[in-house]
Amino acid sequence: MVNVAIINDTRSTSHYGCMMVMNNLIKHLNSLGVNVLWTWPVSVDWRKHRKEIMRKPNVDAFIINGEGTIHNNSKRRFSQALVDFIGYASDQKKPCYLINATLHNNCNDAYETISKARAVYVRDSGSLSELKKYGVLAKYVPDLTFGRKFSEMDRSCAEGIAVVDSAIKEDSLWLENFAMANDYDFRSMVVARPSNARFLRSPRPYIKNLYRYVLKDRKVSLDPNEYLLWLESHKFIVSGRYHTVTMCLKNRIPFVCLESNTPKVKFLLNDVFSHSNRSICYTDIYGAVNSEKFTSFSEDELECIDRFTNLAESEISKMFESILNDISNGVVGEFKY
Repeated sequence: MVNVAIINDTRSTSHYGCMMVMNNLIKHLNSLGVNVLWTWPVSVDWRKHRKEIMRKPNVDAFIINGEGTIHNNSKRRFSQALVDFIGYASDQKKPCYLINATLHNNCNDAYETISKARAVYVRDSGSLSELKKYGVLAKYVPDLTFGRKFSEMDRSCAEGIAVVDSAIKEDSLWLENFAMANDYDFRSMVVARPSNARFLRSPRPYIKNLYRYVLKDRKVSLDPNEYLLWLESHKFIVSGRYHTVTMCLKNRIPFVCLESNTPKVKFLLNDVFSHSNRSICYTDIYGAVNSEKFTSFSEDELECIDRFTNLAESEISKMFESILNDISNGVVGEFKY
């Protein structure tokens, strides 16, 4: 049996998108007979725990879950930590596969280190173009949330408008106020749990998170399927979250969105539709909620979504099969994408 470790296990964030990514990642590996022997959690800097990493059970390979974390590495400690882990794996002569990554605005040294990965899979064409500028070989495979459908709901019962928060604090506040002013349902994609923040590192966010947990989120399910059912129960979604957009696409729920902390939403929409018209600014949201152009999908858009989601499911499966074959064959020669 092939044993692997997953670096950047994002389940501890209590974020529905992150949990769906990790669920799909582990399910795909297990379906191929790959055993996930251990994982390293997001937001715990492995470089401060190098001895602990070295004491972990031996594995055949490392798989890094890139998600949206590898951007602006010169300013973002955890982006650099993931880059450095590729260097660590290379020093240990252990194959390392970076998957599901958005790469944006990193320095030259970061891309030089990333090139040491046995294989690099990015989740949008924008990241692929950036890597090509630095001569890094990679393949584009859509985000792991497209790996399988969690929910299948009768959309004829859907009604009303829902608003979802953002990873950007100012955008979240605007979206929540917009929902309250118009009596729309509002929800955060992150469920408050005591483990979401650390008091010593971030006292104020910790207290706010604990307050929300006690008053509102204590009984809220962490099952991504429950969140999907909530999305599907609405006719139209206004979102500030990348993974809400992927879920809306996968489940054919009309939406508009604000951009996130990188151009990842526009990258995704361009890959699906060859344009990013559904990524809009604050002032356009007021008109969008009353515009059939946005509140329903055109036939062309539905064809694009079908084509993209079918491709995504196929390419995600091929990615895992290629990684397994590479490990099983002894990591010899060039990686075969």
